[in-house]
Amino acid sequence: MKLSVNGTELFFDVVGSSLEPAAKFRQKPTMIVLHGGPGFDHTYLRPWLDPVSEVAQLVYIDERGSGRSARHTHEYYQLGIMADDIVALCKMLTIERPIVLGQSFGGFVALRIATRYPDFTSGIVLFDTSPAWTGGYDLDALEQLVGGERGKELREIARREETGVATEAELKRFELEIMPLYWHQNFKEEALREMYDNPLINMDIASYMMGTLSKEYDLRPHLAEIKVPALVLQGRYDWVTPMLGAEEMARGIPNARLHIFEHSGHMVFMEEPEELITVLKEWATSSLA
Repeated sequence: MKLSVNGTELFFDVVGSSLEPAAKFRQKPTMIVLHGGPGFDHTYLRPWLDPVSEVAQLVYIDERGSGRSARHTHEYYQLGIMADDIVALCKMLTIERPIVLGQSFGGFVALRIATRYPDFTSGIVLFDTSPAWTGGYDLDALEQLVGGERGKELREIARREETGVATEAELKRFELEIMPLYWHQNFKEEALREMYDNPLINMDIASYMMGTLSKEYDLRPHLAEIKVPALVLQGRYDWVTPMLGAEEMARGIPNARLHIFEHSGHMVFMEEPEELITVLKEWATSSLA
């Protein structure tokens, strides 16, 4: 489905009922799900997060410039504008006090919503994400993981990708050689192929926003202003959005809970899906009750 809001057109998909028949039609919370990238769409998360719809109605949204949502020129790709988009869409859909879950880059948007609209959400889930991008990837960890001259080469490609200056050839190497390292174990090549073979991917927004975020994105000074409960989910071996950022969010947000997945990198939802669903369901039904 698509709706026109805030000068753009956003695609969204709804999974699950807002009422729970087994509990005399008690209303379930609504969870807004924001994907990573930037430039991907929500579909890579669907097979893994849909089970959460047993306890919360899920609303997956393709962010401005991504997936089936409208494209724009670069000046309209800003975290503040993206936060405004999500709030405007929820108001149009009469969704009140949703949980906002952001995975990877989607977590940047979720944090911006929580700091820009402190009374909008009932809680936030910060999922393999970071409160700042000024430090970018943990390039030392990447180089050590690969080793040798190839490790040094891939470190430089990752540095250029995270600052938005990588060439097309370098981006292809990033896809083929670095993206598999987003997994700590159980690399799922088919899932990666599906993500990158998706014709809806917008690499323009990815390159542009990675460059601007490396200079501008730092919400650490505002973490203490977040008053709603926060669930921070982190893969132990994630070098993309490293452990340091998760620890900073857990310390800085007054009502935050940190859960570490001991056998995952950046792809927790594929590496430890059962534990992830258990944690999300428990938090959504107990912490926000």
